[in-house]
Amino acid sequence: MKFLLLFCFVATLFACDRKPKKDDANAAPSSSVVSIAVGFDACTDIAFCQKQCDEGNAGECRRLAVTYQLGKGAPKDEAHATALFEKACTMKSANACVSAGQMFEYAHGVGRDFVKAASFYKSACDLAFAPGCFNYAIMLENGRGVPKDEWNAAYYYDVACKAGAKQACDKAGSLRANAPIVIDAGR
Repeated sequence: MKFLLLFCFVATLFACDRKPKKDDANAAPSSSVVSIAVGFDACTDIAFCQKQCDEGNAGECRRLAVTYQLGKGAPKDEAHATALFEKACTMKSANACVSAGQMFEYAHGVGRDFVKAASFYKSACDLAFAPGCFNYAIMLENGRGVPKDEWNAAYYYDVACKAGAKQACDKAGSLRANAPIVIDAGR
């Protein structure tokens, strides 16, 4: 299990510098991290996962969401997947929070909503999940769903950096290097 979690984290970091193509009108401008390893964890027993989800098991809710998101063993239903990711997020599944954010950021089964996406990424970060911090930093850096704030973006990149995301370290340093110096005359 530790290997799978490590793989998921490392796999998400390879997508960190992804930029949308200029000719892709549907590309999300914030270019958040994409969890490519999420498909390895779909439910094989839908009824069991649903029962466990109904009983408050966040992990099974997230797995059930993945099942519907990808159409693996169940009909593909991204709207239902999003609702399940949201439910699992409220149960403190940081990975589900990131997935819910991505569903809203990229309009998968739901309307594009950058405010909700940023909120879900922040929730994942608050649960100490580095990909959530990285995604939230991207939203802050680009002013997507939250006011543009490069100083706070650098802070959240630092949080992801401390969790081992080298690209986040580079982004934080770059933002600080290019930011104007603010002098507070009151000090």
